[in-house]
Amino acid sequence: MHGATACVLALLLVTPAGAQDARSWIFDDNPEMPVLMFGAPDSDNLLLTLSCDPKQKRMTIIESVASKKMNPGGTASFKLTAGTTSLDLTGDAVANESDGTVNIEVIGPPNPRVFALLKGGPSLVIEVPGGKETIPLAAAAPHVPGFEKLCFGRR
Repeated sequence: MHGATACVLALLLVTPAGAQDARSWIFDDNPEMPVLMFGAPDSDNLLLTLSCDPKQKRMTIIESVASKKMNPGGTASFKLTAGTTSLDLTGDAVANESDGTVNIEVIGPPNPRVFALLKGGPSLVIEVPGGKETIPLAAAAPHVPGFEKLCFGRR
């Protein structure tokens, strides 16, 4: 698990956070480590990455909204909002060496509220101190049920 998280984090650390080129939802339905992410295909430009380790009953959420108002090394919070529902998450603040921003990595058990948000509206707003991004959810809808099943260890 740590190797997969490290790989995803390494990809995020080289991501140019300001790039807006053709981002889309990408789903890897590997039953050992399913991943649902929003970013530019065939690049390191990822804005949101959700991955699960069903055997360990663990979910990792990594947001990469550009912000220079957070400090790496401690904890930081961000808010996910879809429609009228929101969820505040707190995780580790990790330096993005490629652009000087900070990513937030949250690790815990699979969170049903995250899946509800992914199904909860036409868009998902990610707010961090000093930054905000809105991403469309329509293209995520076909992938969310399968991702959710895999995360909770159901096939």
